[in-house]
Amino acid sequence: MPQPDSLFRSATKVTANFLAALIVCPCVLLCRLETWRGAGYLRAYHACGQAVAILPGFFGMCLRRAFYCGAAKACSWRCQIGFGVILSHRDATIEDDVYIGNYALLGRVVLRQGCLIGSRSSVLSTGQHHVLDNQGRWTTPDNLPLQSTEVGTYAWIGEGAIVMADIGRGAMVAAGAVVGTKVPDHVMVAGNPARFVKKLVDENPDV
Repeated sequence: MPQPDSLFRSATKVTANFLAALIVCPCVLLCRLETWRGAGYLRAYHACGQAVAILPGFFGMCLRRAFYCGAAKACSWRCQIGFGVILSHRDATIEDDVYIGNYALLGRVVLRQGCLIGSRSSVLSTGQHHVLDNQGRWTTPDNLPLQSTEVGTYAWIGEGAIVMADIGRGAMVAAGAVVGTKVPDHVMVAGNPARFVKKLVDENPDV
């Protein structure tokens, strides 16, 4: 039989999520309307995302999650999105039990179940972000072919890491690492540029 404390916590979470969904509904509708102008229009999405990013406490986290559940490509109600987190593009997928630490910055991403994104880390979209124009200036045209960066199930991105390539299942990126190439499953990398440190799982365990 469920304990009273457990029932109270469950009721509190359900109520908070319901209220959060109602509060962010106008923002979600505005972002949905914006998509009718085309995929490159993100002004309303950015404004609303920045507004919910700075809301403190448990209810602030509920508001961020409710907003991205409605405005992003896919977002689970069973994830945690910390204070100051910005998802800079609506083409983002966040699966169950994902944890995103405070002040993380994310582009086009696919965050698989149970992965951990450390505080102040950045997971960039994959591909070319800037090009030189005919006057030698770096520009950011809207038609650059950016792709999603995938962080595998139960992978761990350490604090302050910068990730620009896919991360395998159960892999670990050390704090402050800069990842420019794909990280295999169950491997730890560290440094700038990130290099192999060790395997995290024995591929041939003794029977």
